[in-house]
Amino acid sequence: MNEIADNFIPENVETCRVFFYLVEGSFPHLAICIAEGLKVLGIPSYANLNYWKTSPETEDYLFTRDPNVTHKDCSVVVLDKNWIFTGLPFPENLSHPARNYLTIYLDDMDGPRSSLLPEALKKFNVVFRTHCNSRTQYPENFVPWSFGLSNRILLETLNLPKFKQRRKSILINFRVDQKELIVSNWMQKTERGVVIAHKGVVIPDYPLRPLARQQFIPLIQEIMSVDDTIDNFNNPPSDSYHELHWTQTGQRHHPNYYKRLQEFAACASFAGWLIPNSASGEPFVEWWDSWRFWESLAAGCVTFHVDFDKYGIELPVRPENWRHYIGIDLDNIQNAVDRIASDPGILERISREGRQWAIDNYGPVPTALRFLKALGFKSVDEFLPFEIAEINVIVFPQWLQSETALHAELLGVLRAIVTHPDKNRMSVLIDTSSISEEKADIILSSVVMELLMSAELEMTDEPAISLVGNLSAAQWEVLRLHLHARIVLENENQDAIARAKLENLPSFPLVRAANSN
Repeated sequence: MNEIADNFIPENVETCRVFFYLVEGSFPHLAICIAEGLKVLGIPSYANLNYWKTSPETEDYLFTRDPNVTHKDCSVVVLDKNWIFTGLPFPENLSHPARNYLTIYLDDMDGPRSSLLPEALKKFNVVFRTHCNSRTQYPENFVPWSFGLSNRILLETLNLPKFKQRRKSILINFRVDQKELIVSNWMQKTERGVVIAHKGVVIPDYPLRPLARQQFIPLIQEIMSVDDTIDNFNNPPSDSYHELHWTQTGQRHHPNYYKRLQEFAACASFAGWLIPNSASGEPFVEWWDSWRFWESLAAGCVTFHVDFDKYGIELPVRPENWRHYIGIDLDNIQNAVDRIASDPGILERISREGRQWAIDNYGPVPTALRFLKALGFKSVDEFLPFEIAEINVIVFPQWLQSETALHAELLGVLRAIVTHPDKNRMSVLIDTSSISEEKADIILSSVVMELLMSAELEMTDEPAISLVGNLSAAQWEVLRLHLHARIVLENENQDAIARAKLENLPSFPLVRAANSN
């Protein structure tokens, strides 16, 4: 981040206000994901126009214009590629040296490198760039970013069938083969200098999608059928909600497409170009991000792409190959086919864990939190009224049960934590939404004292305990991102569990927690 950003970062997120510059008729997906997360977190955002309707029945917009608020009244000002591609001039005094806000550019341009010329790039404190690769050198103000998941995508993939009900087939339905790319204001460094093309066509030597058809499909269809039917999005959906988003997304949204994703066990999400490194000859992939990658993850499909580690694909949080997705080594595709064939349960595991990984790391709230953190906001963690550890487990005691039974359950929970091999990295969160913190403190103090008196606990090993009272919806959204498991008690506060919306959180009984060491 350049110097002016360090000079003008607000003290904490409570003072943050974000202003978005949007272009009518565009599809600002990156801005949408950020704005949706900011809204949940309670951070005010404004725009130069009312945009992105949330329902066909109302005039509610995600981005709203307030005539009394301009970008000069906000701490962060955001533009995306649509503003520059349409030839609009920069807002007046956007880059004024004495400004007291950060300027952000969202760059999800198709192609291997940003289309902005260097002088334009320098106008922004931070450029959030999708399609990044670890083997490509970017300007200092670039931050790797990704398409991620919006509420629109999450809503379409909310209720999924069980994996065993899906067709054991892989969907390979690319609408664009990416054999060429029309570019504008494109810059390429060569041995003789820099080539600038105001308009042109780039034709890559090794586009991944044709390579996948030639090399991947013949091998994968040995173990699972292939469906290469291409979806037709030209006709609008009949439902008014889907028609609205079909229009707002430039015909990218269609319920039939999401329905197909939910029917298939797997989906090919290859995108980008394979490029030999001029120095080492080692190939890497640029222009890798795609809608299909995130949509298939959210839909619980097993998502196929190239191996991110091998080909240098860069994300803010990278998925683990063979756990969250299947990354293909193009030099040994048969190895992946053999591994799938030898492990009948592997696809279902990847389907489940890949979906949860995508939601936990790239839903609107984690995206907004990552956005704020990348800008240097120092108090993002203040969304929670207590400290969190590396590993956090939560329990929901029924405080109204007999004192003897309650004491025994809490004693079992704390004993399981203090005897766990990872105890120094763990914290136990205890729901107190149905009791005052003062009463909970008294009860817990007696439990801790019993552990000390029984010599099971030394003063230096006292477990990290946080009391979780009546959190706001925004605080629960943040806390869910840091929870690893719920310890199931014999007597629990079921109402509190339902309000916490932890149905996807791994859970295990207290007896298992106590024996896990």
